[in-house]
Amino acid sequence: MSTPNPGHEQGTSAPGTGPTPPKEPFAYVSQERGLLTLKIREPALMAIFFLAFIVVGVVFFLMLKKQADAGADGAMNVGYLLLAIFCGGGLVGLGIALRRWAWKREYVRVMGRSPWS
Repeated sequence: MSTPNPGHEQGTSAPGTGPTPPKEPFAYVSQERGLLTLKIREPALMAIFFLAFIVVGVVFFLMLKKQADAGADGAMNVGYLLLAIFCGGGLVGLGIALRRWAWKREYVRVMGRSPWS
């Protein structure tokens, strides 16, 4: 049987230096930027925001479908466009949020603290 080497466990870089934090996916989300940029660090809040984005797209689509059923010309074209924009952006954002959620859980497991503390 071999004896374990201190400092060579999974998640450590070298003896005595402590654990190495996992690399953040989509690190640009946490960067300090200008005043008018969206910055949601917490993955759970980001997921809720983008789920709401998808819901808004579906609501807009249903409103325009109702107008198209009433005889409004071109309402369905605009409805499909808004559905694609809102749901497409929402799905991309939701994918980013879910990936960052997994990263944050791994970070807390390895480092023992939140990445933003």
